[in-house]
Amino acid sequence: MSSIENESNTAIHKIGEEEIQAKEMDNTVTSPSASDNKGEEKPLSKNQLKKRRRYEKLMAIKKRKKEQDKEAKVAKAKAEGRDLDKERRIQEERFLSGEGRRKRERKWEQRLKPAESSFKVCIDCSFENSMTKKEIGSLSSQIRYCYAINKKSYFPVYLSVSSLSGTTHENLTKCEGFPDNWRARAFDCSEKPLVEMHTKKDNLVYLTSDSDNVLQELDNSKVYVIGGIVDRNRLKGATVNKAKELGIETAKLPIDDHLKLCATKVLTCNHVFE
Repeated sequence: MSSIENESNTAIHKIGEEEIQAKEMDNTVTSPSASDNKGEEKPLSKNQLKKRRRYEKLMAIKKRKKEQDKEAKVAKAKAEGRDLDKERRIQEERFLSGEGRRKRERKWEQRLKPAESSFKVCIDCSFENSMTKKEIGSLSSQIRYCYAINKKSYFPVYLSVSSLSGTTHENLTKCEGFPDNWRARAFDCSEKPLVEMHTKKDNLVYLTSDSDNVLQELDNSKVYVIGGIVDRNRLKGATVNKAKELGIETAKLPIDDHLKLCATKVLTCNHVFE
């Protein structure tokens, strides 16, 4: 494995959050000053310049990784004696005729069939007022990861997000296709609170590490709720208290039976979802 690949594997997972931060910085920091009649841009602070350089470095790594992957695919195709020009022509013809899209839709519908009788997952985003701007940015990225993981999964489930509003919603609107195209891939979101979006409270199970109940088997009649909270261990007991307030059953993942964690047992939303 090359040094570029090693570097990219350790850094590429941070790109999502860096993209959001950089876009926010472009929108807020470099905008013309209201009091500046000449329309000149505000100079960036040292911290903002540091973030910008870090973002540009990560994007350069991502670009090099993409180029390496492309070169490897071309080399493999040539070694197999494939006609790449012919394959590109066929692909373009399928795109223009709509055949490729129809084929993808048929495959998706086939993969989604088991989800009709499977459990569902909901991310509860009612904790935004208790989080910092940086934590909200992290949560937005985690929701994106959950959607992407589910869309690519061989066994997708219906994923929903409740109490989605404010900065979290604003961050997600910057993502391509959100929310309309996402809804075509077993996704739904609403400003409504959890118990209004999923009205059958008996079917709700709030996943929290503070629960006394260990989840040993998944029940296909349930909606498993993940607390949409990134608190760096600051807001202890927030999810279990929310569940008690709503009168919802709680459970925790059997982490101790399968993993040995050196520090906290609190996982990110996308790790719980996976």
